Amino acid sequence: MRPSLNRRPARMRSLPWHITLVLVLGAGVFALTATLLWAALGFPALTGPHALAAGTKFDLVKLALSVVAGVGGVLALVVAYRRQRLSEAAERREDIRLFNERFITASSQLGHELPTVRLAGIYAMAGLADDWAEGRQSCVNVLSAYLRMPYEPVSTSPWYLDEEGEIRLSLTRLITEHLREDAPVSWQGCDFDFTRARFQAADFSGACFSGGEVSFSLVRFDGGRISFDGARFSGSRVRFGGTAFLGGQVSFADACFSEGRVTFDGAVFTGAAVSFRGARFTGAELDLSSVEPENYAVPPEFDPWDTPPAGLLLPRPRTSG
Repeated sequence: MRPSLNRRPARMRSLPWHITLVLVLGAGVFALTATLLWAALGFPALTGPHALAAGTKFDLVKLALSVVAGVGGVLALVVAYRRQRLSEAAERREDIRLFNERFITASSQLGHELPTVRLAGIYAMAGLADDWAEGRQSCVNVLSAYLRMPYEPVSTSPWYLDEEGEIRLSLTRLITEHLREDAPVSWQGCDFDFTRARFQAADFSGACFSGGEVSFSLVRFDGGRISFDGARFSGSRVRFGGTAFLGGQVSFADACFSEGRVTFDGAVFTGAAVSFRGARFTGAELDLSSVEPENYAVPPEFDPWDTPPAGLLLPRPRTSG
């Protein structure tokens, strides 16, 4: 139900009313304090030969007034604290409103027909992710969804990309800049869902996947160069389930697998030159064991060894016959 537009705002009390209320409360606190002090002294006479000395009466009055002043000070602190909280809440609501406006503007730019506007939208959304910690995952989700949008490259050249290919390459570089150890604002720990994306060119070199989940499941690598060179896999769960390595070059050269798990369940290695040359396995698990032999026609390249490094699980050998 929508609120009534005819509802009158609550009427503010006048200043004299507030002053009168404060004076009444102060008088009440003074009277209560004086009575308690009088009772603590055994209700001595206030007049007559056995009355309290004038100095004692004066001290009691001063003590009661001090209590009133202390209570007033506490009330002033409470009022100031409440005013500060209300001010902070108002600023927070304004910040959220501005963040939401920036989110809507950047999202609309991502769907624009002009590639320059789409590129501007990518940087606008990334800037919002940097500024808005609470909404960072939502911004990352939008950027990841952009890469999942259907895309058919116009150019098949590994060196020259069409306009959309350049935008997507810029986006992967932008994501990677935020996943490096020296990133001014880190996106490490966020989830990235690239499921079913098609990469003609991508640059994840030097990215650190630590925390969160990263999905390259059902991704198509069918041309160009994809770089994970020097990437660090140190805590994220990274999935390449059903990923098709069909063409081009996909390089994990000098990558470090120190924590977490990287899986290739159902992946297809039938055309791309996939390289793990120089990769280090120091604690993470790189699991290729679920790749079917018929889908392992062009196996990845590893450094020569007598036995596979600990944590590297290779597909079962192809059986003859």
